[in-house]
Amino acid sequence: MFDDTQLFMIQTKEQNDDGIGGFEESWVGFKLVSGYLDLITGTDQNTLQNAFTEQSTHILIIPEYTNEITDDMRVVDDRDRWYSVTYVDDPIGVHDHIEVYLTYGGVVGEY
Repeated sequence: MFDDTQLFMIQTKEQNDDGIGGFEESWVGFKLVSGYLDLITGTDQNTLQNAFTEQSTHILIIPEYTNEITDDMRVVDDRDRWYSVTYVDDPIGVHDHIEVYLTYGGVVGEY
């Protein structure tokens, strides 16, 4: 593989007491990973998982296997762009690397 991986922060949603009986949700850092981010074209999508990935715009390849990432998380790159996780794949179940299908969401802090 290439040597120039990028760093990505995997974030998870946290609920915090709002002081008036409810809660507020915020994104917090879960795990820092290195990997390769690429665009998905209409012909690159895996047809077996098309139901999970049809809305995906990007794929993040993480060379180091981890089973902690779920579709309830998001990924933030080094330019503060965030992506919702749509599907996490361990190709053919050999625990060599993971492929995280993503949908572009915007820039952290933009409304």
